[in-house]
Amino acid sequence: MMAALAAFCLCIGGCKPQTDEPAPIPALSGELVDHYNLILAGQFGPARVRLRQLIDAGAGDSRALFLMGLSHHRERSYPRATAWFERAIAANPPYPPAAHFLGWAWYHAGDATKSQAAFTQHLTLDPTEGDTHFGLGVLALERGDLDQAETYFQRAIALQRDRPGRQRGVAKTMARQAELLEQRGELEAAFKLLEASIAIDSSLYEAQFTQARILRRLGRVEEAAAAERAAEIAKSTFEESDTRPR
Repeated sequence: MMAALAAFCLCIGGCKPQTDEPAPIPALSGELVDHYNLILAGQFGPARVRLRQLIDAGAGDSRALFLMGLSHHRERSYPRATAWFERAIAANPPYPPAAHFLGWAWYHAGDATKSQAAFTQHLTLDPTEGDTHFGLGVLALERGDLDQAETYFQRAIALQRDRPGRQRGVAKTMARQAELLEQRGELEAAFKLLEASIAIDSSLYEAQFTQARILRRLGRVEEAAAAERAAEIAKSTFEESDTRPR
């Protein structure tokens, strides 16, 4: 299940680095596993029909509410996703991963304040989830609080470094750390960190675009051009896999 979840990646537009949502989903049981697999396969409508039947019959619990949210989240319908994630958190008992995904849903919807609140809430439920620390680090970086961002990024790496299936989380955190170093004017250190990030996960094309920008700032024009070409190839490959029928 971890491999399947880590495989889905949501890319936000413009020049913002890729952010995915690899928080672990505690083991689902029974028919919920089938509904989850439908969502991963892109069969959002059928998954929602079955989940709605469970929920309306009173047979569902916070996990079913979460999966309804996940189906909208995976479809990039973030306002609808947030409503279901909030219901999953408010249920008794709550489903903790919903708070993590709520943080990303609000982030993608453009509400940093609500994203911050959701990620913070998730840390009260699961303080060891590295990707939640990463999310808080991204928010801190984007509001210019570099010291706090660095603290969150370091924690995110420490929590994920030795966990199976979480190396992409390490790589993307290192890439955002490199942006932090660039803002501080530490260009050589930023470049080396990006190299390490790309060595872990070559699909992080935004990290390669950042690398090209830094190389240009360092006056290494030919290397920058090569990095841009590599980034374009990685971006094309990512977009092809992301839009391929599931």
